[in-house]
Amino acid sequence: MALVTLSHGTAVNPESLKYITLETKPSGGGTLIFVTIKLDDNSEHYVTTFEMDERDKAIALIKSYAKKINEADE
Repeated sequence: MALVTLSHGTAVNPESLKYITLETKPSGGGTLIFVTIKLDDNSEHYVTTFEMDERDKAIALIKSYAKKINEADE
């Protein structure tokens, strides 16, 4: 199967993708949201970071990834 381009220079083979996740971590005086993907070899790969007030943007990005990956399976 061909690679699916996600964003921020990231591409993934849908057959090797386990999941995409949002992780919140404290940073300085606020909280950051990290978008990462996990592959079937259990390696985790950082994609991008959002500020906590951009949570909706992070979720929308994850949904766009899911759509691209699901469309590649069709």
